[in-house]
Amino acid sequence: MSESNAFEQAYKRERKARLKAEKLLEDKSRELYLQNCRLQESYEKLQKQQAHMLTQDKLATLGTLSAGIAHEVNNPLAFVKSNFESLQQYHQSYEAILDLIKELKPNFSEDIQNRIDKALLDQDIVFIQEDLPELMSDTAEGLSRVKDIIQNLRNFSRTQPNDHCDSNLIDGLKSTLKLLNNELKNSVSLELNLQPIPTLNCNLNEINQVFLNLILNAKHATESQSKPTIGIKTWQDSGQVYISINDNGSGMNEETLNQIFVPFYTTKPVGTGTGMGLAISYNIIQEHGGDIKVTSEPGSGSEFIISLPCKKQDNHKK
Repeated sequence: MSESNAFEQAYKRERKARLKAEKLLEDKSRELYLQNCRLQESYEKLQKQQAHMLTQDKLATLGTLSAGIAHEVNNPLAFVKSNFESLQQYHQSYEAILDLIKELKPNFSEDIQNRIDKALLDQDIVFIQEDLPELMSDTAEGLSRVKDIIQNLRNFSRTQPNDHCDSNLIDGLKSTLKLLNNELKNSVSLELNLQPIPTLNCNLNEINQVFLNLILNAKHATESQSKPTIGIKTWQDSGQVYISINDNGSGMNEETLNQIFVPFYTTKPVGTGTGMGLAISYNIIQEHGGDIKVTSEPGSGSEFIISLPCKKQDNHKK
């Protein structure tokens, strides 16, 4: 064999070995990359599951706490409300007696009339008469708000009995929209895409409460928009039914998204919300074996997607 042939064969062997090594390196690199992607995906999934478990644990703890608070506050609230109702009746009696004194005053002697005038002036009765109705009205409103908060706490803690039966969620959506007709008409445009979905074994009153909370939140989020729009869509897939409620409102940042299902967290002005609506909604859907997902960005609106299993769940309250 000539020297040139030997060199050519050696070169071919070296080239074949190099190509084989390069292919092996490429295959291993690709395998390592795919493993790293799967590892990253698993890590992110684990983080989400951990956050989900922490949220559920937090809500369960808050549910127990809410039940205790609701029970403890409800008792004194009951007798305060009862006493206030009695006070309203006393006020009517006081007004009747005062009117009678004013009516009979001209029949009294001048001395008695002067004494009555002095007593009315010293006790500032004119101001009290003007101020009392507003005080009574504000107090009644305050008691009503406390009652609503207690009711929200009870709903959140699920201390009240509920009944499950086969229900049509589309009928529930339509009845909720009728209930909100005065709130929504002339202020927001509704876009409905209600595809047929199977009946579910659920507590329709509770599910309707979820619809009510989400639709009202969507309406409030669109108040600053020139053409406020709320979209509602239903569909089914892989043994699940889905209800989407979206809006073209102000949207939410990541910090708000991480807090929206936490009880008493609210972005509404002081005095306009208790911050319990979404927490209650989340709890209701969880008890029905479902889930609520939300996507949102500031200035790009929000979408809440409710998923519920078609089959009857064993984990709900009976």
